[in-house]
Amino acid sequence: MSDALYRKYRVLWLQPIADGLFVGNGRRHCCDDMGLAVTFDCDQHADPFECPDYLIAYNAITAEYGMAIHDGGACVVTIAHCPFCGAKLPDSKADRWFEEIEALGFTNPLDANIPQAYKSDAWWRADLKQKD
Repeated sequence: MSDALYRKYRVLWLQPIADGLFVGNGRRHCCDDMGLAVTFDCDQHADPFECPDYLIAYNAITAEYGMAIHDGGACVVTIAHCPFCGAKLPDSKADRWFEEIEALGFTNPLDANIPQAYKSDAWWRADLKQKD
């Protein structure tokens, strides 16, 4: 993957390009506290980043967890360990996702024509099923 493409779009990993991007998608997380944090839904704020109680974002597409930065934008700091139980979180699949969509001929990760499997965790979960 080209460095320019990565730098340009890496910041957009939290954009809502798939349904359920901010929820656990029925996944088990390392602990109950993490599961509750990534499925947090505030009834007072439509945008989770406007809510001071919104702490952890989960991107199912790339299997990344991040701590919300409440600076008026939609920024996170990617984390490698659970802030609640200390467990090591899964390795990010972001680099591989960008490489695979680029190999499919896409230069814009927000392109509506990207296959549906790449708009969810289905693209990397398929590999797990094959290994079982």
